[in-house]
Amino acid sequence: MTEADLRDISGVAASARLIRMILSVGSSFFLIAGALLFVVPDSFAAWIGLEASDAVAWTLRMLGVVLMALAGQMWLVRRARDHPVLGAGAVMMVASALLTALTITLPGEWTPLRWALLGAGAVFALAYLALLMASRRS
Repeated sequence: MTEADLRDISGVAASARLIRMILSVGSSFFLIAGALLFVVPDSFAAWIGLEASDAVAWTLRMLGVVLMALAGQMWLVRRARDHPVLGAGAVMMVASALLTALTITLPGEWTPLRWALLGAGAVFALAYLALLMASRRS
């Protein structure tokens, strides 16, 4: 890769453009997950290896509402200027990393959906990190 190639794929504008795409994809992901958590919390609990209870269902429903609200914010902020988009990317990098850590420490058995959520969270966190690092190149 040449220096010119690196300039084309790094910097604030290029990173912000790619973060906008990740925010769009992540927004869709959170909207679907949030809706499922809100509508079928007991099923979702079983899918990720949690034992269903009233307390778990209530907590998952609340998480679903928060994820749907975050999905809306992600969708809206993707239209902002470059630097606010980079800030949103930093927030989402931390959130994705923390959700990934919580997925690892989730009590219960490891199910295919739990593995998928772990992978998705890690990919999102690493993508945001890589793009934020690329935005720092001059």
